[in-house]
Amino acid sequence: METVTCDLCGSQEAHLAYRVRDTNYGTPGPFSIVRCSRCELVYLNPRPVAAELPAAYPETCYHPFRAVFSATSVAPGSVQWKRAQRLTPASRPGRVLDVGCGDGLFLSAMQKLGWACVGIEPNRKAVEFAHTRLQLDVKEGDLFAINDELEFDLITMWDVLEHIPSPTHALRHANMLLAPDGRLVLSVPNWDSFERQLFRERWIALDAPRHLYHFSSRTITRLLRKCDFEIERLQAAAPVLSLASNVLRLGGDLVFRHGEPKASAASDAPTSPPSAARQALIRAMHLLMTLPNLAANLVQKGASLTIMARKASRP
Repeated sequence: METVTCDLCGSQEAHLAYRVRDTNYGTPGPFSIVRCSRCELVYLNPRPVAAELPAAYPETCYHPFRAVFSATSVAPGSVQWKRAQRLTPASRPGRVLDVGCGDGLFLSAMQKLGWACVGIEPNRKAVEFAHTRLQLDVKEGDLFAINDELEFDLITMWDVLEHIPSPTHALRHANMLLAPDGRLVLSVPNWDSFERQLFRERWIALDAPRHLYHFSSRTITRLLRKCDFEIERLQAAAPVLSLASNVLRLGGDLVFRHGEPKASAASDAPTSPPSAARQALIRAMHLLMTLPNLAANLVQKGASLTIMARKASRP
């Protein structure tokens, strides 16, 4: 474990927000989530060192890798298609880099829409899957493995920035990789959401120790400006699945698992599909949470922030 200072302002002063455990995969804890006393950035401190982090990402059941171990269709889903279509201009698409591309399904949708696609992903099996099953140009490593030999018109980070040890360094590197009029699009969990305020230390998106940072609209705005980006759009909204999943997880924690983790980070066994009864419960909860989730999104208190930013022009 290592102790770090605030990545946004450099302050060493912070106070405890929550002490949590890894209820997803059972990584030994507990973990402390702190809020910077100066700029209010929220982050995990202390946190695992870089060499310890891969053990917290179980390949066979961690969500971005599920298609890699699935025998079913590997076509992009509705979420990937909607994102790709929204980002594809009426004019000719350009070159896109997807950071932390996971199973590559978003890039697959972008490629089908005419984009020249590059992905970067630290998980070796996911990279092999993208190459062999999806015929994508995906490199193994992190964002810093991409040098400035290529310019990108678009860089995407879908639920990635909160995993990166230094968001400041990552965003500055992304800025360097963008064309002069290039754009960055990213999504992160919303610390100021009603979900976090309601579920507190049981909020799914805390996800310690994988989520190293937690952003509000204020802190992500300040961070992007610090890294020479101009924000064009910031939306606080999330699909209804987010709220429904949190309700179901809370019920499972309290009634069935009694605080035990949902899965083991060391497990190599793929997760089995839910039973018919569980699928019916998920559908019912999804329906029940639709209106509350819509209300949260309407007042900009949804559980996810999506930001589009442009590379700031130099004077």
